[in-house]
Amino acid sequence: MKTDWSSFVSELIAVILGIVITFTVQGRIDRAHDRREVRSALELVRVELASNLDDISELTEYLKQEQISARYLEDHRDSLDACPVETVKYHQGIVNADVSVSFSHDALELLKLSSLLQKVENNPLSMKIISAYNCCELMETNINRHISGRDAQEGDPSSWLIAHNPMYYTDANEIKVAIEAIDTFLRKR
Repeated sequence: MKTDWSSFVSELIAVILGIVITFTVQGRIDRAHDRREVRSALELVRVELASNLDDISELTEYLKQEQISARYLEDHRDSLDACPVETVKYHQGIVNADVSVSFSHDALELLKLSSLLQKVENNPLSMKIISAYNCCELMETNINRHISGRDAQEGDPSSWLIAHNPMYYTDANEIKVAIEAIDTFLRKR
């Protein structure tokens, strides 16, 4: 009888150890898998934010040129006939350009929908990412509103454009901070 109990206890301990080892190994495998998924998703976010930042840079250059063209047309309003035709057409083309802004946010949606955002172990990083995308959304809204206002003007919108300089819409610092934070996070892993 004593042998049966000791045999039973030995087998029970072996089974419990097997279960503990299995769960421990599976937990490590799951965490490693989660880290790889988070890394891949953050790499996508980084690429997307960098692309949005490039678009913002191009847009900033366009908005600067829009202001220059508006000032040129406004300064020469009474003497446009004396200005070179090509120069006037160029500036009119800039201030009347068909422009709209739409920044990408697919990688953020992937993070949210896949619940990977909750698996980012660095909460400040998550907040910087969300803040960067909020910055993109706010810029998109404000710049499109600016373009709609410009397009609603009767005739030449130059004086309206000068009075409504949109350059403060293009502060992309939060996006740069998020990209740097992602880079730092990915280097540590």
